[in-house]
Amino acid sequence: MIVKELFLSVGFDNILKALRNTHRNDRSIEGVVAYKEAFDIICLTEFEGDGGEVSFDVTPREKWSEPHALPLIANNVEGDYWKNTVGKTVVKPKDNPFTDAELAGAILWGMTFYGFTRHAEWSPHEERFTSFGERAERLERRLYLSYIRDKREKRKLKSKEEMPYGIAFSMEIWDRIHHSEKHQNRSKRKRYYRLKKRIAELKRLDKRQHLIDMVHEKCGFQDPQLECRIMTAGSIHETWRDSHVVDLANRTNYLEGLLTNYFPTFRDICGGGEELLIVAYTSETTPLTDEEERYLRSMINSFEPKIPITFIKGIDNEAKTDIVLHVIIISSKPINDDDDD
Repeated sequence: MIVKELFLSVGFDNILKALRNTHRNDRSIEGVVAYKEAFDIICLTEFEGDGGEVSFDVTPREKWSEPHALPLIANNVEGDYWKNTVGKTVVKPKDNPFTDAELAGAILWGMTFYGFTRHAEWSPHEERFTSFGERAERLERRLYLSYIRDKREKRKLKSKEEMPYGIAFSMEIWDRIHHSEKHQNRSKRKRYYRLKKRIAELKRLDKRQHLIDMVHEKCGFQDPQLECRIMTAGSIHETWRDSHVVDLANRTNYLEGLLTNYFPTFRDICGGGEELLIVAYTSETTPLTDEEERYLRSMINSFEPKIPITFIKGIDNEAKTDIVLHVIIISSKPINDDDDD
């Protein structure tokens, strides 16, 4: 049996129950909507590639209750293209103690290790979108320049040489930097702290300006007051929901199921926010119909959100036949993100 046949025979609900058992120590299981979308994308993916085999590493039973322990790990699935993995042959463990659903769950967990959808995938590249991002990089180069002794590294930081993976050094240089940080005098510590905070702020502004620019470009929508609230908000959280169905007539029903049945639901998304901007993207070949727009607006209102919502639509050809809901949650409460590290 190949991976796609296993998924289709077991079904997502059974896989989810299995994951909540075998992978209960993994935090990613909390946000099950991501697994649901990934599962449906995989089930719609046609095999293309060389294939191969999926085997399993089984942890001794006496260690299953240990923190961070996983009873089984699927091999040969992480980091491979899904279009190839769906055609791989599933080789069950010897004296297999696991159900098909548990084996499928381990495969789904491994396949999604670097991301669940095109909106949520890991990349080693540090993206910069606007002049804010460029300024952040320049400041970050200055931040470490005084700690570097290697002349080649100094020249690299001083030059305009592209650094697609962000500021990266060898472990030896990082150790020297961290050692120097601990032995700074008070004025240098204050300067270092101010620069770090300014870099984090510029990176946040870069993402927010990019969000506004994207809405301008793809929706033709402009609201200076809303844009000002986005730029000055304490925090902005973005989340995506895509329809993954062959029958276009069920696109809105699929989205309703995602927002109603799988955590985080629409009510969870609204919690903690003070304003929502919802963008419905479709491609030029399968645009959002008037009926679909009415259905989506009615669905959103049926949740009785207690915060103001702006609903707009736009064109994104990467959506293909899907409706892509981009939900932007605006809050005055600051929430630290990765840029604050």
